Amino acid sequence: MRSVPRVCRLAMLCAFAFLAGLLILLVSCDSSPSESPPRGSENELPTVSVGRLICGGHLPLAVVEKKFQRELKTFRLHTVQNHDWNDVADDVKSGKLAGTFILSPLAMNLIREGFPGKIVLMADRNGNGFVLSKKIKSIAELSDEKRVIAVPHAYSQHHVLLHMALAQYEIAPDRVTVLGMPPRDMINSLRQGEIDGFVVGEPEGAKSVSLDVGWMAATSPQLWNDHMDHVFLASDTFIEEQPEKLQELIDQLVRGARFIEENPREASAMGEDYTGSSAELFETVLTTPPDRITYTNTVAEEADMVAMAKRLVEMKLWSTVPDDLVGGYFDMRFAKEAERTMRGN
Repeated sequence: MRSVPRVCRLAMLCAFAFLAGLLILLVSCDSSPSESPPRGSENELPTVSVGRLICGGHLPLAVVEKKFQRELKTFRLHTVQNHDWNDVADDVKSGKLAGTFILSPLAMNLIREGFPGKIVLMADRNGNGFVLSKKIKSIAELSDEKRVIAVPHAYSQHHVLLHMALAQYEIAPDRVTVLGMPPRDMINSLRQGEIDGFVVGEPEGAKSVSLDVGWMAATSPQLWNDHMDHVFLASDTFIEEQPEKLQELIDQLVRGARFIEENPREASAMGEDYTGSSAELFETVLTTPPDRITYTNTVAEEADMVAMAKRLVEMKLWSTVPDDLVGGYFDMRFAKEAERTMRGN
């Protein structure tokens, strides 16, 4: 057999050395400590638990969870969904949650009853509908006989709106029995004839109309335009001990609110499991008409606080308007800072 030329042998040795070096490099990379997440990575961030219900007013939370989650620097967001507002209240009172999206009157009443927390953000304005059975042709007809109207909770903006509607049409309160009911049960109860109507947050109102179960007798702007709707209630422990996490959360919720206003179609698709409706249906809620529900202006002013408190007094749910609404019930520092950040100043 002829011997391999010296030049060929050298070429083969060089190729072998190259392949051996490459193999060593690959093995060393594969076995390096990079298998463990680097210090400060998202897997090491503490979790912040936030409560919610299936409701259109909580859509900014969906945007943060699904679009901005990986950008969070100080915590990982975990949301806890409930079926009933009483369960939400129990969760936040137990300390299970750092805070929760919640009905504005219910949040105010929890604080009045001693819950150590503050309302730190308005999640949305408007966003509610008064739906009646198709057998009832107008709100005025509620005076004809005793009727049952459902609301999500006694301490809800929906109950307040019902109170205002009855006053507007000069209907005696004793003509209507107000029934507390979880929102997702209302459409079926109306279909079964167990109730005569309901006041609820979207998209349940729009959904009932699309299903031909009821008709929209009035929307929020027609009853109390730009009223305070859902809010974010944070525990004092979260506010005082983890202000940097709270500020980042509020920053991102305000950012999420802006995203919804600018991208209603994408936001509607993103929030289907938050709203309990199809993206197509909720896009209609967001856009037709434009003020049906709004997510801008997340800072509650003293006028907003006092107006809601006065309604609760009118309804005899409260005896007086508290003197310490600003500071005692509401802490808008974080929302104001978030709004400043969004404006770039």
